[in-house]
Amino acid sequence: MMAATVTVLCGWPLSGKSETAALLGPPLGAHVIDIDVLARAGIGPPEPDWEATEAGRQRNLNRMTMAYELFHQAVRIHLEVARPPRSLVAVTTYSRPSSWEYLLRVLGPHAQARLKVLWLRPADDAPQAVQGLLSQRARAGYCGGCTTLEEYLDVKARFVPPPVPHQVIETWFRHSPEACARRALEYVLDA
Repeated sequence: MMAATVTVLCGWPLSGKSETAALLGPPLGAHVIDIDVLARAGIGPPEPDWEATEAGRQRNLNRMTMAYELFHQAVRIHLEVARPPRSLVAVTTYSRPSSWEYLLRVLGPHAQARLKVLWLRPADDAPQAVQGLLSQRARAGYCGGCTTLEEYLDVKARFVPPPVPHQVIETWFRHSPEACARRALEYVLDA
């Protein structure tokens, strides 16, 4: 029986993780789980202006802690239930070492599963470019964890590179989502 591959797409907000995952999942025959989608479906959207008060920031931190628990349980269930084993593309920021530790504990009993990690990193994240992407998201009705330039810069500043072997994929504006997905696919399929 063929082992599943767990492909993690990590990186700070707006790096193109969800777009790349949507293009990467089908050629791999992989199920895609996205922490933002799980958080909205399982917990609800972030409250408006959550960053304006300390209480709002604490509620959002609790919301994201629960979202990561839900995300990791989805990975675990996928590895334990899917028959035949099916590959998985997991989309999340993973800015903190504790998130990686949790994932590695989830993967521990599944030594046959391959882990491939892609760190998506914008090639150009000048403030005006970030603000433009945030505005596009707002017009499209996107409701994720990052809605301001300040939040983006905060996550980027505290982001810790993946503590496992990984491939860096440069994203916007130098590379199209399709080009990023092709590079990601090459890395995942490389033994």
